[in-house]
Amino acid sequence: MEFIDFKAGKDDDGRRLDRVLRIFLKETGLGEIYKLLRKGLIKVNQKKAKPDSHVNEGDVISIAEFLLDKTTSQNKAENLTDKKNQTELNIVFENEHLLIINKPYGISVHGSSGKENDGLDKQVLAYYQKKYSSNKNSLSFRPGPLHRLDRNTTGLLVFSLSLEGAKWFSEGIKNHIIQKKYLGLVQGRLEEKQSWEDRLSASDKEDESFHTVIKDDEGVLAQTIACPLAYGKMNDKDVSLVEFAIKTGRKHQIRVQSSIHNHPLAGDTAYGAFKITDKNWKREYFLEAYSLSFPPDNPLKMPQEIKIKLSPDFRTIIDYCEIKNPGL
Repeated sequence: MEFIDFKAGKDDDGRRLDRVLRIFLKETGLGEIYKLLRKGLIKVNQKKAKPDSHVNEGDVISIAEFLLDKTTSQNKAENLTDKKNQTELNIVFENEHLLIINKPYGISVHGSSGKENDGLDKQVLAYYQKKYSSNKNSLSFRPGPLHRLDRNTTGLLVFSLSLEGAKWFSEGIKNHIIQKKYLGLVQGRLEEKQSWEDRLSASDKEDESFHTVIKDDEGVLAQTIACPLAYGKMNDKDVSLVEFAIKTGRKHQIRVQSSIHNHPLAGDTAYGAFKITDKNWKREYFLEAYSLSFPPDNPLKMPQEIKIKLSPDFRTIIDYCEIKNPGL
């Protein structure tokens, strides 16, 4: 019987064997994987192993070749679908730990279950598998988004390329040593810099297939600093260009807090704003993550700031609203 060997990398170290095997045997249930281990059709370092044992860096996992043949046809179909639907990622920064892209408008971060490549997570996975297929630090690691952006919010979005990168970035967000800034166009004149603290929770009301967020004294704390940069007019209504610095990362945080404090994002009807009726504007609202700041001398060797220029349609709406000297 022929076996195919796979060598565990540093990002596999400490993972349960059965979880690693699910990557190779996607259509095989855990119960069946346990049987295969008992029968010796899957081995670790040429020996039988228990499913709850932990993999060490450098371990060689041997899988009977005929088991992998079962998934070949499906993998080929998935790869063809990936090539067909793959949109070019707008990569802003990449090293061995993190991938930062400029997220376009109207695309979800997480794809829908059962649909091929309809989310950025699937597109990044396809990119990762193609680029790093011969030089991986892990058999089981898969890249994933490390924070959220709504479907219709654009700008900087960070994905993990290593377990070390995922852990460090997540801890950095939790400990507030990584700062995210956004630019948004809000309704009305925000006259001065404001610091917002509100407790939020999901609403029971479903609006256009998604749940909005509401202020709730029993909810989780959301903290945002809103700083006005310039003013203009849209359809004879006052609007303000605002820089948002968020200390927390709650669902719809900027959108709901802007509404709570009487300055909803222009066009964000889900949160009480007027609708943008001009057919030339394809966006529901304008909110863009434009800056990420990292501490100096960080272990991932990230620059102190990664910043992008506003997208062309955002700049066009600024001109349309006759916003002068926005300070960008």
